[in-house]
Amino acid sequence: MLIVAFSSCTIIDSSEVGIQFKKFSLTEQGKLDAIPVSGWVTYNPINTGIYTYPVTIQRVDYEPFAVTAKDAATFTMDAMLAYQVDRAKAIDVFAKYRKPLQDIESGYLKTVIYDAYRITANQYTSDELMANRGKFEMEVKAMLDSALLSEGFIVSE
Repeated sequence: MLIVAFSSCTIIDSSEVGIQFKKFSLTEQGKLDAIPVSGWVTYNPINTGIYTYPVTIQRVDYEPFAVTAKDAATFTMDAMLAYQVDRAKAIDVFAKYRKPLQDIESGYLKTVIYDAYRITANQYTSDELMANRGKFEMEVKAMLDSALLSEGFIVSE
């Protein structure tokens, strides 16, 4: 009896957002049937699952990658991202990806970062890029903000 009690309850820390979802049920529109939960949560582990995402700031240091400027000069970028999951959109993040943050960081977020740097660098010549580094970085951050905020991620730096 004690084993059943421990396997059907969990604690969602205040630094996390919990998502309680029915494993075998989708709504009529095909969306996930889920609700946000926190604190002590009891559930039936047979047909209900609990997934958590941290809502504290996460830092990811990506491997350097090359981008090409307008005049075909190649620059190496060493990107680092500080972000957090938007608590209000955590269910949407889970419904879309259903993966841990590390997998999202190495997949979707990495692609968005690479594209932001690549697209922005293609608007500058090598001389302009060297002379306007601050402007370049602000444009990359603005592109990341617009792409990631709608997906449920808040970019800090």
